This record gives sequence, C-alpha cells and structure tokens, in this order.
Amino acid sequence: MPKFAKLTALTVITGVALGALLNPVAASGKTKAPVLKMLWHQEFNGKAGTGPSTSIFNYDLGGGGWGNQEHEAYVDDHATLDGSKQGNLVISATRYSPNLNDIYYTCPINTQGAACEFLSSRIQTQGNLQFQYGQLSARIKVPSGDGVWPAFWLLGNDISTNAWPNCGEIDIMEARGDQYPFNVFGTAHGPGYSGADGIVNTAVSKAPLSAGYHIFTVVWQKNKIQWLLDGKVYNTVTPSIVGAGKEYVFNKPFFLILNLAMGGNFVGGPVDPTLNSANMSIDWIRYYSYNGVGKVTGTKAAIKAGKP
Repeated sequence: MPKFAKLTALTVITGVALGALLNPVAASGKTKAPVLKMLWHQEFNGKAGTGPSTSIFNYDLGGGGWGNQEHEAYVDDHATLDGSKQGNLVISATRYSPNLNDIYYTCPINTQGAACEFLSSRIQTQGNLQFQYGQLSARIKVPSGDGVWPAFWLLGNDISTNAWPNCGEIDIMEARGDQYPFNVFGTAHGPGYSGADGIVNTAVSKAPLSAGYHIFTVVWQKNKIQWLLDGKVYNTVTPSIVGAGKEYVFNKPFFLILNLAMGGNFVGGPVDPTLNSANMSIDWIRYYSYNGVGKVTGTKAAIKAGKP
C-alpha cells in the first residue's frame, strides 16, 4: 500500500474512511463518522542505531521459551531506529552461534545444550504507559519466512496481581510467515478463552503481508473491541461473544507490547534452517480517543514523549 506521510501537527481528524466501515451509512451523511482525537504517538524518527525511548519502553529479557516453546532469547539491542527519512523502529531477529562451553540463553528446544537459536527483542510499556478504550493503530511491515512470529499486542495492566489469562490479552496483530503468509490474526484471551481457545479471527490480504506496510488497528469501546486490517473490520468481541459464565476482562487499562518471536506453538513448526535473520519494521504507533472516549495514563515522561 502507499506509504503514509509522517504526522506533524494534526491532532484531530474525522475518520471518514474508518467511519464508513464502522458506520456503513456514514458516507451518505445519514450517520456521523467517528471523531478521532490524537492523544499519543510515536513516529520513530531519530539517529540510526539508537533504541526506542527509554521513557516509554522497557525490555523483556532472556530465553526460556516464554511459555510457547519459542526459539529466541530477547536482548536489549535488537530494537533500533533505522534512521531513514520515513523513520522506522526495526525489531530484528538474528541467528547466532552460542559458546557451547558457556551457554547463556537456553530455550526448550532440541539443540545442543538447549541453546536458543536466535536473538531478538521484546519491548513493552508496563509501568510507564497504559491505554483504555479509543483507537490504537500501528503501521508495520512484517517479516517473511517459516517460523517468524511478529506481534503487536496488549496485556491487562493488573497482570502483576491478576495472573494471565485473568488479566486479559488483546492481540492486535499476530502473523505467521509459514503457510499463512497472507493472514493477520486478531485475538482476545481471557479466563476460559485463552491460548488455543482464544477468540480469534483472521483477515486475508491480497499479497503476502511481508510485501509491504499495513495498518493494524483496534477500535476499543466499553464492552466491544473491533480489529481492523487497513481500515476494514474483520473481528469483533463483546461480552455476549465471550459467552455466558465467562468474564469479559477488557474494560480496564492495558499496556502495549511489540516483539518478534521465532518458532513456538503459534507457528506450529520448525524455523527454516536457512533463515538467518528477519526484521519487523514499525513506521508509527498512534492512539486516539474515539468519539471522545479514550484515555492514556502513565508517567509524565512517557506521556510527554508521545504528546502530539
């Protein structure tokens, strides 16, 4: 799809294209399109090789499989700005050869010494920044290749006292580079509907997702979440869809996570042995109130670092 110009002073827009999709009669003037007011954003412009803002993002570190039999270990130097005119945050996964006499990163995989196969990065805003309701979008180019697992997602801010899946998880974007290169997966996880039982749907692009940038979005309202690929709704979750006897856990603040995993339960197979590197490029992240509803909270430094 065409590259978007960087946002500068724009803070309030009327979502005409989005509104026509979420309110089908909006284009005829019978229903008002939703009003989106930007509350926070990151455009990832900066010097090549520098990391994302430490006022906003923390690093999750280490191997261990992350509960999903993953093949990578997360480190703090594989998420850097590319310094391009457009400006991208690039999360890279690179194959590495461990010192078998001193294996530092281990994963639950069948390698010598259970050594992890890749180094990558996972960044998150826990303790710094939380979102509740509104519209959250990111423009991302995902990598290709068997075993790649890029993700843009949210976890309930109360996870430290309310363990997963009770805290809730909103997967805005997950992709698989193997037999589903055209598909984006949008999923809600909660108590009684987590892991393989998460409430999931997919959208299918005309070309492989890795062929270009796409905009991955959730429109999040009280008792309703919608997932969009390039402005088109493909999944909706409400308390009735969660089902009787199951708790709907999405009416509270969530924090943001971006990562590039390699292998694991979700991709369902081995990593291509000839694949030595993969890149997930994030052009921007933008958060808006939706018809006046939406709130970003956190530290003064994190909010200021993304102020429009």
